[in-house]
Amino acid sequence: MMKVLVLGATGHVGSRLVSYLKKRDYEIIAASRGRLSETIHDWQVKLDSLDLDGMTHYLQSVDAVVNCVAGDKHSIAKGAEILVQAAIVADLPKIIHLSTMSVYGGHQGDITETHAFDPEHGWYSAAKCEAEKYMEQYAAAGGQVITFRPGCVHGPGSHLWVSRPANLLKNYRLGDLGDAGDGWSNLVHVDDVVRAIQIGLDMPAKAGQSEHYNLAAPDSPRWNQYLFDLASGIEATPIKRIGRMQLKMDSKVLSPAIKIAQIVGRKAKINTQCLPEALPPSLTRLFDQHIFLNSEKFTKEHGFVYMKYSESLQESIDWFKNIKH
Repeated sequence: MMKVLVLGATGHVGSRLVSYLKKRDYEIIAASRGRLSETIHDWQVKLDSLDLDGMTHYLQSVDAVVNCVAGDKHSIAKGAEILVQAAIVADLPKIIHLSTMSVYGGHQGDITETHAFDPEHGWYSAAKCEAEKYMEQYAAAGGQVITFRPGCVHGPGSHLWVSRPANLLKNYRLGDLGDAGDGWSNLVHVDDVVRAIQIGLDMPAKAGQSEHYNLAAPDSPRWNQYLFDLASGIEATPIKRIGRMQLKMDSKVLSPAIKIAQIVGRKAKINTQCLPEALPPSLTRLFDQHIFLNSEKFTKEHGFVYMKYSESLQESIDWFKNIKH
């Protein structure tokens, strides 16, 4: 039985992964620096990804570690550096590293795993690029790394790509974006990401190996189509035509004010759930970005079949309808 440490185990992908692997008889240590599951089990631990001693301790007892850590730039980049340092001391367990298509930054066109990085496309892109640099150092030290670069992970539990756009659609702040929404969505269902990670865990051990795989469903539509389909599913139709000027004003004037109010509310311990969704400039740029994440490599090497768009969309809609708003 393979023993696996899952970092970021309470996040969207991490929590789904823990449940999936537990059902398939992996021995799991589910680690998070914050709140654990309401049902506490002896295989759940609190572990800060920046804690070198704690990381080393847990890595010494596992065969592999899955890095699903999210958060700020420091947590992502410095956390990856500490993970590599600890793993080298802990006799080189396999690392499955969850990266993102954001490492390709503002590039457009058909993007394969060999495409150049673009760390100048914002803090998140820079942090993820830096994290991958540390993974390459781990392989050079004799470790094995399997890196996945998913597109936009949707499905049940996805705030970023389901509940956020759904709420914005319901409030007529998203809709038919015209040519500003013609970029490819590069959607991938959370369960496809989880299944890919399991394949990575089961790949034969090979010292010094570093493999990289894009993950995106090949039938993902353009953003305008996804927004229309989502709006139809949650009964937020007819959708409104949103011009570039409205998007710009929303993302650069209204949304920063919302973010400030959220920060002030958290510091004052005030419930901010009544505040509207923020529409960050990075999101509006993505809607307009003609980047197609080519995921053929993983499909060809492992016979991987993605969930159909129609099915993944329906699961997303059903989840959104059942959550409290």
